[in-house]
Amino acid sequence: MTAYLQAGNSRAVMDLFDSYLNELDESRGHPLPSDAPPAEHQGEEEVEDFTPEPSSDASPKVSAHNTLLLALITAFAIDNAFHAALRAYLQFPRQLPRGLVKQFLSQFPDSSLRSTVESFVQRLHVVRYLSQPRLLTHRTSLLASNLDDTGLQKLYNQIIDGLRGEEAYITVHPAELTERTPVAVGEIHWAAFLTAFLKCNRRDLGVSLWNDMSKFGVKPTAISWTALLDAYDRMKTPEDAEKAWNVMIAQGTEPSAMTYRAVISAFFNAHEPADAIRYFQLFQQWVSNGREVDEGDYIAVYNTVLHGLLINGRSEDAHALLQRLREKGPKPDIVSFNTVLQYHGRRGEFRHVSRVLDQMSEDGLTGDVYTFSTVLSSLLKIGRTDATDLILNLMRKQSIEPNAAVFSAIIDHQVREGTEQGLNAGMELLRRMERSSEARPNDVTYTGILAGLHRQQWANATFAHECKRYILGRMKERGIRLNRTVYHILLKACLENPAPEGVQEAMGYYEEMVKKKVSLNYDTWYVLLRGVIGREAWDVADELVRDLKRQMTPRGSLENLVSRVRKRTAWKRRLGPNVYF
Repeated sequence: MTAYLQAGNSRAVMDLFDSYLNELDESRGHPLPSDAPPAEHQGEEEVEDFTPEPSSDASPKVSAHNTLLLALITAFAIDNAFHAALRAYLQFPRQLPRGLVKQFLSQFPDSSLRSTVESFVQRLHVVRYLSQPRLLTHRTSLLASNLDDTGLQKLYNQIIDGLRGEEAYITVHPAELTERTPVAVGEIHWAAFLTAFLKCNRRDLGVSLWNDMSKFGVKPTAISWTALLDAYDRMKTPEDAEKAWNVMIAQGTEPSAMTYRAVISAFFNAHEPADAIRYFQLFQQWVSNGREVDEGDYIAVYNTVLHGLLINGRSEDAHALLQRLREKGPKPDIVSFNTVLQYHGRRGEFRHVSRVLDQMSEDGLTGDVYTFSTVLSSLLKIGRTDATDLILNLMRKQSIEPNAAVFSAIIDHQVREGTEQGLNAGMELLRRMERSSEARPNDVTYTGILAGLHRQQWANATFAHECKRYILGRMKERGIRLNRTVYHILLKACLENPAPEGVQEAMGYYEEMVKKKVSLNYDTWYVLLRGVIGREAWDVADELVRDLKRQMTPRGSLENLVSRVRKRTAWKRRLGPNVYF
């Protein structure tokens, strides 16, 4: 194929590719299967335009499939036939690693051809995201969680570019899909970007998106309005939420149960319960008019009201509402009871906790990990030294046999509370696990505790340090080695710690990785740089950038982080000593 491509014989490459597919089909193979993994298995490498180098254990068969598909795309690029490449690609949509693309194109001296292929691949990756919405929502969520507004804007602009001109390959109306525009920007895509932009505090990009929807003839649905209201809730701006609601109603858009939930939450979280209750009454009236509401959405609204009443000091109203739900419906779920349990548990009001547990039992509901951890915290607050035994007995009474997963989750919840009581309880549960023959701790258990210890500043630093040493010692005794994934978890936890030792401990793990020759990949550098920039530890960031550039050429979102560090360094040099005053 390479020889044909170098000779510019695109037709021969296409014929060879067809022959390859026919041979696989005749041998009952699976030609070029899609590589779409579950969203939870996609790491931060997805942030880049192209996936970084595949891991050393990547299947040779997968790499061969990728190379063949890339050869076919190159053949279409020779003919400048993007839409033909698009039709072929959609049969086996897959992420083509950037390193593979770069290596493959190095065989061709024609820079114009290389540029065309890279453009094709970039647009095809956009198509892949639009054709599998969960991939796009995962990616936008990941970019937003890293506050990477530059990466978000770049991806969004690529989609908008695909809607314009003669080369358009995207439509805004799912009912108007054609061979030339086989994918659409649906309402879930607009909502995902809107949520991500506002999470990055880029209201300007949110406004631009809203204008684009109007420009392309897309009327915002309840999904988009709900995303907007949720954003105003996070930003604690209920006045904006009310304006948005009024515009939505004026435009004739029918709100959904989740739209009501969003606006109710916005007012409760801003401690304006009267307005929240006003919208709740509107919701009840809306339902009474014969609206069909999904059962899960229905109880979600009531759970939001329960939580809102409690955080606004109206516990009696919350209990009255819970009782009404028990008697008249919709039936409260485990979230309903856990919401009330958490409120009283944090206050050490065990009589209320006990009453709620009885109500759960009467309604035939079994507690979950959150329930038992909340009750454990409540018992500790009232000074019960037998709190752990009581919780284990409660679990057995509900026919729940504690296993490693349940224990680990409860321990993690206790450590995350950040109290010495919670840490003590977590360590006691860990020792019970270590003595157990059926619920022995595993690498997840130890990593979770260690990350929790690093994540926050402890009042009793000596005790926390002893716990860290104990955890690391036990991991060593049990032969649990820190791999790259575990190091990433620990690095991120350390850099979330607001105390100065957070950065110091992160750098300690970084130096340990280098010493042990643990491979530092894109994720490693992204976690490190994103964390130290967030902490404004610029001297450390400079050092990391120097180390990074000795190992790889940063691209995509990683390149954006490096640029931020360089700009800061250049600014400091211009100001000289004054920067420190």
